[in-house]
Amino acid sequence: MVNYYDKNRFISKSELARLADVSPRTFTRYLATRRHILDAMGISPNAKKLPPQAVRFLCEDYCIDLPPELQDQRALSASPIRDLIVASWKEEQEYLARRNCPKPKE
Repeated sequence: MVNYYDKNRFISKSELARLADVSPRTFTRYLATRRHILDAMGISPNAKKLPPQAVRFLCEDYCIDLPPELQDQRALSASPIRDLIVASWKEEQEYLARRNCPKPKE
């Protein structure tokens, strides 16, 4: 999934852990391995919320897909990549419906 990061949104560490489907403690341990990078960004180890540039780095590094409500809606709606993904998904659903295949779990 392509993430369109909202340049004004701070996201908490616990929210990122939930999105990554790991415990907050596991995510904190992961952050400790990236401490030198976060220090270079000027982010305190005690910060509860992370600024947008840190969110972007962590999502790309840890492969976290942000849900649409946490993304920049203007960029998301204007994206040609999004249109291709939606069209491909609809095509796949139509193909599965024609073959009477069970729908994949979302």
